[in-house]
Amino acid sequence: MSLGVRHKVAYKRNSMVLYKALSIGNLRSLRDEVSGILVACEGGQLRKCFYEKSCPSAEDIVRDVTWNHVSSNPRLPAKLLRMHFHDCFVRGCDGSILLNSTANNTAEKAAVPNLSLSGFDVIDDIKENLEQKCPGVVSCADILALAARDSVSFQYNKSMWEVLTGRRDGTISLVREALINIPAPFFNFTQLKQSFASKNLTVHDLVVLSGGHTIGVGGCPSFSNRLYNFTGKGDQDPSLDATYAELLKTKCRSLKDNTTFVEMDPGSARNFDSSYYTVVKQHKGLFQSDAALLTNKGASNIVAELEDLNKFFTEFAQSMKRMGAVEVLTGTSGQIRKKCWAVNILLLICVVSGILVACEGGQLRKRFYEKTCPSAEDIVRDVTWNHVYSNPRLPAKLLRMHFHDCFVRGCDGSILLNSTANNTAEKAAVPNLSLSGFDVIDDIKEKLEEKCPGVVSCADILALAARDSVSFQYNKSMWEVLTGRRDGTISLVREALINIPAPFFNFTQLKQSFARKNLTVHDLVVLSGGHTIGVGGCPSFSNRLYNFTGKGDQDPSLDATYAEFLKTKCRSLNDTTTFVEMDPSSARNFDSSYYTVVKQHKGLFQSDAVLLTNKGASNIVAELEDLNKFFTEFAQSMKRMGAVEVLTGTSGQIRKKCWAVNSS
Repeated sequence: MSLGVRHKVAYKRNSMVLYKALSIGNLRSLRDEVSGILVACEGGQLRKCFYEKSCPSAEDIVRDVTWNHVSSNPRLPAKLLRMHFHDCFVRGCDGSILLNSTANNTAEKAAVPNLSLSGFDVIDDIKENLEQKCPGVVSCADILALAARDSVSFQYNKSMWEVLTGRRDGTISLVREALINIPAPFFNFTQLKQSFASKNLTVHDLVVLSGGHTIGVGGCPSFSNRLYNFTGKGDQDPSLDATYAELLKTKCRSLKDNTTFVEMDPGSARNFDSSYYTVVKQHKGLFQSDAALLTNKGASNIVAELEDLNKFFTEFAQSMKRMGAVEVLTGTSGQIRKKCWAVNILLLICVVSGILVACEGGQLRKRFYEKTCPSAEDIVRDVTWNHVYSNPRLPAKLLRMHFHDCFVRGCDGSILLNSTANNTAEKAAVPNLSLSGFDVIDDIKEKLEEKCPGVVSCADILALAARDSVSFQYNKSMWEVLTGRRDGTISLVREALINIPAPFFNFTQLKQSFARKNLTVHDLVVLSGGHTIGVGGCPSFSNRLYNFTGKGDQDPSLDATYAEFLKTKCRSLNDTTTFVEMDPSSARNFDSSYYTVVKQHKGLFQSDAVLLTNKGASNIVAELEDLNKFFTEFAQSMKRMGAVEVLTGTSGQIRKKCWAVNSS
């Protein structure tokens, strides 16, 4: 039967089912028989038939190309389904899994959980066909979501779940984010639950989506510890069926076997059905994460329910729709990539002071609130200046808070969110425990909500307040802040830990950390100048005084006299309460004296001292001793940093309270 005939037959069958269900008024029957045709809409800006006008044949092209590939490679459905899952769990369903690494960045593909992925050639083939028909219209993120569905659907000759479309493609793909976000096969139930909750998916979704393991294979390294070294004592996982374990040992003959693959659903690994749940109930789930589903009563009950094939199809359709809407980019966010494996190169030219430069800031612009809240920036400035007047330490605090915000998920105000019962937020990360000034942001937000409710984002408030607090000293704006940011809805403690540059970083680590945010060495040196105001806690530098290399020694790059002075402040490695000025004698003045301090080998942190270990950076340090030069360059670098990974358009939300996500 040709693909076209198959499609017509499937369409006619589904139409009859729909007519039958409506004619008898039995919506439950309809839901069971048509895999969730009538469901509540999810997915924000995603919708049905998104390409109806811009590329009417888009979904047909995806289906036909996918089915052609599946007909010659029956293992493909498992591969594309897994790829879609891995994509959605890192930065949302934005096609970032498809991006190749570059000279300056190692992408998600290179992460251990993704090394066994394949099927990228299928996505590229689909994209090529779509670009010929409708160039620059259909996103790679939508292609992946549709191809995953269509590959699984080939077996049944009908669409097994609805895919809303309208996603746009992300431009960032980081190996470390894949490592921390993709649930591991050795996760216990608590870890799985937390991982899914971080994507606003429930325990029910966890159990249902685990059913994807009904097709495909798993590599020995992902489960052989259960056979040979479960607790580190050369033992076997007692929760694994003993007979099945012996069979697996004939496949994976040792912990060193990293080439063998085993079916996840024995005897049914190419059939998309509910037999996985029977396997799990028999304690033959291949991964520890499969076995973990039986360790929770609620999850175990769901496993039993999903043995029913119709129930599984219905629930899988619903959960896939929810997963496919995780953190999607829509509207004007992201881009429509021309090649799914590479970000489009976009160079806009702006004129700044008569000089041609690359534009930054995406959808950010001057006077964004001119019509919707004309007094917004005045309100932010006035409230901020009132607070700074009574608390001269505030500029350093708000500047640092803005910096920490932008380095985690971009400048989206995620640093302002409180932890909840189900999630530990960025605030709880060690680098952020000493942050303060949140009350100032809340005060500004309250005033703005009174004047213009639901208009001004917390992310913009933070960017403006950081600028205005520093500007108080000079009674003028020290740099331009473009506005139009929207607020993020995700704040994860682990992301703060891995993204915020540490005070003990060497130059290479600092350079890499800034490069990941598309910031240069020049930006690194310039933004380090923020250390001209504020204080640092002893734990962030006292190892330089007492135990630099682990031998009870002192950092030889630190001025000896200054080191002795610091020892009078931080009397031991155990001092966790004392704070020391980062720019001695000038810690409340925003000026260029920090660079003189660094040149004198009196930079407080190791990250300050390392600026002298690179010739280019050292030259910039010398240049920035000039006050006017520092002000000019700091203004430019702050503008660039303030545009890092911003949410604009319809992405994110405008939070009513800066410390909490709006309840839907």
